[in-house]
Amino acid sequence: MKPTQIPNALVQVRNDRTIRLFSYGYTLLTTPFLLSHFVLDAVLCLAPWTRPTKEWSLNQAVRMRAVRLVLLYWSLLHWGNRLTLRPGRERNRFEVMRPQAAELYKGAASSNETDKKRSPAVHPEPIGATWTPARPPPPALVRPELVVALHFHGGGFVVGNGRDEDTGFTAQTLIGQIGVTHVCTPQYRLAGGPRNEGRFPAPLQDAITAYLYLVRERGIPGRQVVVSGDSAGGTIALALVRYISEHGAELGIPAPGAVALWSPWVDIAAALRRDLDMRDSPNYRTDYLNKYFARWGAASVSGYGAVDPSGPYLAPVHHPFRLGAKEEIPLFIHGGDREVLWDDIDLLDKRYREAGWKVHLHRSPHCPHDLILLGPRIGFAAEAEKAARDARSFFLASTDIKLSSSQVQVYRTSPSPRAHMANGTPPGQPNDGLFFDVLIIGAGISGINAAYRIQTEGPAETSYAILEGRDSLGGTWDLFRYPGIRSDSDIFTFGFPWSPWKHNVSLASGDQIKTYVTQSAQSQGIDQHILYRHRVESANWDSGSKTWELRVAVAGQDQPTIFRARFLLLGTGYYDYEKPLEAVIPGIDQFAGKVIHPQFWPEDYDYTNKNVVIIGSGATAVTVLPAMSERARRVTMLQRSPGYIFSLPSNSIITALLFALLPAAAAHYLSRLLWLVRSHLTTVFCRTWPGIAKLVIKHATIRQLPPDVRWDPHFKPRYNPWEQRFCACVDGDFFAALRSGKADVVTGTIKTVTARTIELNSGETLHPDVIVTATGLKLRFGGGISFSVDGKPFKWSDKFAWRSAMLQDVPNLLFLTGYETASWTLGADVSARLFMRILHRMREKGADAVVPRPTRPMPDLPMMRLTSTYLKTVREVLPKGGTGVWAPKTNYFADMARAKWGSVTADLEFF
Repeated sequence: MKPTQIPNALVQVRNDRTIRLFSYGYTLLTTPFLLSHFVLDAVLCLAPWTRPTKEWSLNQAVRMRAVRLVLLYWSLLHWGNRLTLRPGRERNRFEVMRPQAAELYKGAASSNETDKKRSPAVHPEPIGATWTPARPPPPALVRPELVVALHFHGGGFVVGNGRDEDTGFTAQTLIGQIGVTHVCTPQYRLAGGPRNEGRFPAPLQDAITAYLYLVRERGIPGRQVVVSGDSAGGTIALALVRYISEHGAELGIPAPGAVALWSPWVDIAAALRRDLDMRDSPNYRTDYLNKYFARWGAASVSGYGAVDPSGPYLAPVHHPFRLGAKEEIPLFIHGGDREVLWDDIDLLDKRYREAGWKVHLHRSPHCPHDLILLGPRIGFAAEAEKAARDARSFFLASTDIKLSSSQVQVYRTSPSPRAHMANGTPPGQPNDGLFFDVLIIGAGISGINAAYRIQTEGPAETSYAILEGRDSLGGTWDLFRYPGIRSDSDIFTFGFPWSPWKHNVSLASGDQIKTYVTQSAQSQGIDQHILYRHRVESANWDSGSKTWELRVAVAGQDQPTIFRARFLLLGTGYYDYEKPLEAVIPGIDQFAGKVIHPQFWPEDYDYTNKNVVIIGSGATAVTVLPAMSERARRVTMLQRSPGYIFSLPSNSIITALLFALLPAAAAHYLSRLLWLVRSHLTTVFCRTWPGIAKLVIKHATIRQLPPDVRWDPHFKPRYNPWEQRFCACVDGDFFAALRSGKADVVTGTIKTVTARTIELNSGETLHPDVIVTATGLKLRFGGGISFSVDGKPFKWSDKFAWRSAMLQDVPNLLFLTGYETASWTLGADVSARLFMRILHRMREKGADAVVPRPTRPMPDLPMMRLTSTYLKTVREVLPKGGTGVWAPKTNYFADMARAKWGSVTADLEFF
């Protein structure tokens, strides 16, 4: 079709003021008819045989009619989207992509000079893009497992914006079903506005800008990019691949790994031909598209005659192209066999097969147009997800792309960083190491949570990496493997506030927590920022460059790697992963049986029919006893003095009701709130009225004990509740093990251990086959790293802690600590939220560093007040607490309020 043939067909759709006024008037007059027609259609859908197709449910049929009515109004009134480069609700996930060098836009992508009076030249411009689940890591961290779907949304070139409201379902489907790790949905220019600034070649230019941004700025190899598009976006996707095929070798643009087209609109010119009418299609009644929408989009993108819509870039079905001899890009095509574009989709499959492409066509029976975009809105989400799973299978069979599955992936190793960050080393910084804005030490629950806060609430361009010495994430929940391991805090407050716990179990097992943490990290793309088997040996603050320099031992490398960062964030916890607390047990070396410390439980150890003695009375012992009693002949907990043990239900009635009646996210939120309040009130009650609390606990304990086990001396502690930490048992399993006769408690001190026995000072003798030394954890702060400032080492215990998060006289260092009487994660999140405010304040002040300095003398206070045995060395290991902003954490509600709204300048120096 020649451009001169088009204008006569466009008289009805020319986007000038007169026609717009006419459209408004016409739409107003026809509204009663349109609405009555919609109601009639909805009524007819009540019976299966009167629906457009009997295979549709009533829900699908009515939804289809509703979408069709909305689209008709958009078409008549020419209501396109108003685009903006402001972040909006997507916040840090929205990124502005700048055009590349002008010489990279050539041929069909060059500025179009045709008919300047009617349609000015189109030049590349900045565009926005939404990332799901988050922006990808910097180039230094890009691994083969990272796969990006660059998806161009549908909307006839005139509607859509690529944001969550538009492509949220699309992005989640591409991640959850195909297995890409990230989805980038560009907000390309639209052609339906009064100035027609988005006409061709604007969509192609924007596609080139987005693709080049991924491979050049983000450092993502082309083979790790899946170019995707639905409806009109399918034409854009195929146009981009055509452009790369024609000019990629010359311009140094790598080919993508695969292409996915979803209900592609591949013959734009057909919508403008007078001899073709969409209403003549046998599928017109089973689709929501209408001829007015198609003509509006086709006329707009072609510039009302300025561009030939029948050319290869806008009508690719009639212009198949061959790939280069060394190129092989698998092409997945999807369509519903009840959409008006089905014949063109089927023809596209045949012609590109003939052109030598490796093509797979997925036909969704009885389905309308563009399920990947509108699936949930028209009741076809399941069909869209099925098509995406088929695309995954095709890509796995046809490419070497490392697509993940919907199951939890645990990366046990990771390669070393391969490059500097794309934005280079900051001015004045040495270039012999890797530079990040923030380095997080530790991929446990604290580090994962801090990473989420950084990428969602920190300054948008903040780069970060997580250095993890072990070969998997999870921290404690990956290290500890002893029987029955679980959290003694409820999962609703122990878990992440941004990642709902989807089960109604309140006290989760270690395996459940590890899976939950892994899924949470993967769902937000945090796992792509983790470098495993990277153990930090030393960290030195250099005042000259205002950076931290880290020497990092990397598994498999002889020499340490140097990392640099503006800010160092410690998620290392407060105990030693490598050494347990060494309790003095006389004669333990003489024991001929097995001696196990829970921290280093041997894999697959079989204790069936063995006599087990657990030395200790803390949370670990209370957990191990009921778990081992199921297989052991007998399990005895040998304690020097008793502690408080209280039963908690694994699934409370209130929690069960919330999950039964409410959506999972709402049930999680309310359960979290209830547990927060419950935990706080319980602690206040125990500390305010310890006598009453003792009586309540005594009554509950005696009621669960068997007749032959006495409350005094075995369950009568010498201290008040919450002077030491409570031990929780799930559903009373500890007491149930005692009542079963396979477990018991002995209170006394050890005289000596012989080859076969444990002799007590009371004269009693135990005969274990196995001894489990649950004697506690050894405190170690900072992960065993050697810290220094300008080469001068310092001791943590010599410094005061600012808001229990930063260290006196040490710049740009933040550590994460939790609570003694509540979930650890709550306190760690308080510190992370405080850190975000500090980062923003530094940006406002133009500061590179911040250091806490006391402005007045104050008394030394311990960071932790409990008197548990393993905390007796707290003053020798942890920083000191003081008063005011130097006071230790008190409770979650007060501390979070101070983190969000309190001063972030008091006793801080910015420079």
